[in-house]
Amino acid sequence: MSNERPQCPKFLDSPFDKATLAKLENFVQPKHSGTICVVNYKGGVGKTTVTCLLGYYLAHGSPSEKVLLFDIDPQCSLSLALGFDPDEVSKTELTIYNLVKPSKWTKVTKTNFGGYAVPVKDQFAPKNLHIVPGSFDVDHLDFEIMQTLVSDEKRYQEQLFLYVKQMLMAFSEYKYVLIDCPPNKMFLTQAMLRASNFYAVVTIPDIISTYGMPRLLRWVKEIPSAERPKLLGYVLNALNRSGGGMVNSQATADFRLQQSIQSGLDSNEKKVIGANPCLGRIPRLDVIAKFLGERDKYSRFDFFNPTSRQPSVDECIDDLRNNLKQRIQKYEWVEAVAATIAAQRDNPKQRSQTYNAQP
Repeated sequence: MSNERPQCPKFLDSPFDKATLAKLENFVQPKHSGTICVVNYKGGVGKTTVTCLLGYYLAHGSPSEKVLLFDIDPQCSLSLALGFDPDEVSKTELTIYNLVKPSKWTKVTKTNFGGYAVPVKDQFAPKNLHIVPGSFDVDHLDFEIMQTLVSDEKRYQEQLFLYVKQMLMAFSEYKYVLIDCPPNKMFLTQAMLRASNFYAVVTIPDIISTYGMPRLLRWVKEIPSAERPKLLGYVLNALNRSGGGMVNSQATADFRLQQSIQSGLDSNEKKVIGANPCLGRIPRLDVIAKFLGERDKYSRFDFFNPTSRQPSVDECIDDLRNNLKQRIQKYEWVEAVAATIAAQRDNPKQRSQTYNAQP
C-alpha cells in the first residue's frame, strides 16, 4: 500500500488563475491509502477502545511500519487513555484543535504537520505508534467553523475538506492512520470521513445500537462517490460471552446488524466484505478497561491469559487486525482489476495484446 503521490494532471492552456489551478490539482490528488475513520453515531460503544487496541496491534505486528492515531473527539478519551492530560496539552500548539482551526486552512505549505505527531506516553508501547493529541477546545471548533461558513458555506466546506485531505497526506510516512471520531456529524468529522480512504463502524451488540447503523450508512452514501470512504466492516465491542459464544440477545442483535449492513453495500463492498461484514469481536473484560486506564500499560501482558473455552483478548484483537489488513488488500486488488479492465476497454490494442499474451 503505497502513499507515493502520482503525477497530477496539468491543466494546460487553462483560463483559470493559479489559485484555482492549485485547487483543481488538489482535488485529483490521491487520499492517504491507510486512513481509517472509526465511527458511530452512538456514544459509549467503544470507538476509543477499538482505536487504541488496533493502534497497538497494528504497530506491534509490523515494527517497521509507523501507525498514527488522531483524537478528534472533544472528550479526549483516546488522549487520556494514552497518558496525555488534555489540559496540559492544550497549553501547547500541538493539538488537533490548533491543527485544523480555520486560520490553518490556507497555510498548508507553512505548517509543520510532523511536529503534531508525538509518541504515546506508555513505556511499553511500540516505538512506531504516535498520536496527534486531542483538545477540549475541539468542543468550540464547530462554532468557529460555522462562523466561517456563514459567508460562503459551500466554498469553505470544500476548503476544509481539501485542507484535511492534504493534512492526512502530509503523514504519508505512516502506514496506517486511525481517526477516533466523536458520535456526531460535526464539521471536522464530516471532513475527516470524506478525506479518509476507509471507515470502520464500532458498535455494541444490543437492539438499540442496531437502529443507528442504516442511518450512518446512508450518511456515508451521501458523500460524492469519488470521495466516499470504503467500508471495512463493523466491530462488535463489549461482548458478554457465555458457553463458548454470545448470549442470545447479542446474537440476535448481531444478526440484525449483518442484515442492515448487507442491504446497503455497493458492488465493490460486496466483493470485499461478502456475507460477513463483522471485522472482529472484543469481549467485555475487566483487563481491557484496566488497560485503557493505565498510563504504563502493564495489563497488556494479561491479554495473553487464556479464558475458559473462549479466545484470549490477544487472539480477539489479533483476528481483528488481520481481518482489517486483509480487507484493505482485497479493496486494492478489486480496484486494480477494475483499473485494468477500464484501461483495456479504452485501448483495444492493449486488450488484444493482453489476450494474445495469455497462455
